[in-house]
Amino acid sequence: MKYYHKIWLVMVFGWVTNYMVRSGLSPVLIPVMDEFGISYGEAGILATAVFYSYTMMQLPAGHLGDRVGKKVIVVLATLGWGIASLLTGLARTFAWLLAFRFMTGLAQGSFFSNDRPIIAAYTPREKMGIGQGISFTGLGIGMAFGVLLAGFIAQALGWRWVFYLYTVPPIIAAVLLARVVKEPPRVGPATAQERVPYRKLFQQRDIWLYCVGGITANYVLWVLGTWTPAMFQEIGVKELALASTFSSLMGFAAVPGLLLAGFFSDWMVRRGKGRKAQIAGQMLLAGACVALIGLAIQEKAHPMLLAFLVFWAGFFFWGAWAPAYAMIPEMVPPQMLGTAFGLTNTIHFMGSLIAPWLTGFIKDVTTSFAGGAYLGAAVAIVGAFVFLAIRPSFGLGPEHRIAAAPSGAERG
Repeated sequence: MKYYHKIWLVMVFGWVTNYMVRSGLSPVLIPVMDEFGISYGEAGILATAVFYSYTMMQLPAGHLGDRVGKKVIVVLATLGWGIASLLTGLARTFAWLLAFRFMTGLAQGSFFSNDRPIIAAYTPREKMGIGQGISFTGLGIGMAFGVLLAGFIAQALGWRWVFYLYTVPPIIAAVLLARVVKEPPRVGPATAQERVPYRKLFQQRDIWLYCVGGITANYVLWVLGTWTPAMFQEIGVKELALASTFSSLMGFAAVPGLLLAGFFSDWMVRRGKGRKAQIAGQMLLAGACVALIGLAIQEKAHPMLLAFLVFWAGFFFWGAWAPAYAMIPEMVPPQMLGTAFGLTNTIHFMGSLIAPWLTGFIKDVTTSFAGGAYLGAAVAIVGAFVFLAIRPSFGLGPEHRIAAAPSGAERG
């Protein structure tokens, strides 16, 4: 086993614990609504609370990691969401519940923009797609087990025990990260022939297209990631544990989706092609699945049909991130990877700030999740065309790299 394999595996486990804590709320939203007397729209705001703080932490945490080191941030962040999970279970008012979910997002938002550069630093360039894909499967696995176990725990012990028990895995992950991860080598003026001012990152048309495309992907991901258990309940699945079991298929779909997409993405690059066309294709297929999910809800289809569609929507959506994250190290210089991942993910998660609340609001107004699913499908289709506009626009060639500043130019 190579060292980068160990890095992939420990990051997988870190993400598993991250998404267990993040997704554990989804299956228990109905019990939480009953206890605190809130509407679907207010429950959507609760589900969104983690994303407000998660989003605001992306860029500062990534830039801090570039400056002071990435390992210490990923370790402290992992401990942080473990503590926040415990506090979530202890919350006795809706206001405190919002506050502790906000705290969860602060910790989780510090992880991504430092873990992706660590993966990029130790993964061979020719394996970047599969490396980003494998290491990102932890999100889907964490979502799957987070949703699946939460339904059974809540049904047996009550919703608070979900967050009590979900405190333990992050502590174990933090210990493993501290033991396994080595701080990546710094890339500075002594090792780079030319430096790129940080301001150039914010001036790149392609980076902004990439950001906007990611907004649409995250919007649809969290329409499903937040409300899928409630969608199954709408079509007649009464038991919380069974609804959670069906919903967990979206997370489990991430494993084959990311692995196959990562392999295919690297294969395309070895043949002189870019990655954006694959991302766009998967977004279109995922959007089609989400449209069919809306139809299945509208027609009160059999739960197995809805579960089938949820799996394939997850397969295509999760798979799109393997080539998407492999693009960033190919588009920006290594010394600003943390900042680049932080900037792009900050903007990507603006979609998640809207999706849970807006979908819940549509449910309140129409009494069905079908309208929210149809809107999500339209958003996914728009996102596919935004990704295709990255240069070379609507072409299959490699994406453009940010050019270094000429010698003697301004340094940032």
